[in-house]
Amino acid sequence: MSTSRYSKPETAPAQSERSFSQAESIGKEDAAIRDVMASYNDALNGGSTAAVLPLYSDDGIFMPPYSPSAVGKDAVRTAYDAVFRELKFKVKFAIAELVVMAPTWAYVRTNSAGTTGHSSTGKTTAEANQELFIFRKDDDGAWRIARYSFSPTNPPGG
Repeated sequence: MSTSRYSKPETAPAQSERSFSQAESIGKEDAAIRDVMASYNDALNGGSTAAVLPLYSDDGIFMPPYSPSAVGKDAVRTAYDAVFRELKFKVKFAIAELVVMAPTWAYVRTNSAGTTGHSSTGKTTAEANQELFIFRKDDDGAWRIARYSFSPTNPPGG
């Protein structure tokens, strides 16, 4: 095998090039997930089941406290319809942790705070929760909520 003195053997990219590429990729994934979180925050505050549903995977699961899990899009739709009939949110999510665990899986841990209006009582109460979102990147390349669970951080009756 002859080689020219002008040709260089092919080598793997330098570690710094790989690290930059991985960081750039993770940065894009991070931004895409943050966009979904912002859309979810808007949909929640807007009381819109139609805006929430596209953010969930087809087999998504919504796990609110004191309620059975809503498994799959139809059950998620029914659950959010019930939530939005009773509650009107004015909350803001703060991302405490966002981790891309694998090319198609990530989780986001958040805290939220604001107010909730209750249709049945006409009262508005303080709202504060801690949340865990599990995201999956679907075949179309979009990040969607695969699992979502939350728990209140305000004491009952607070």
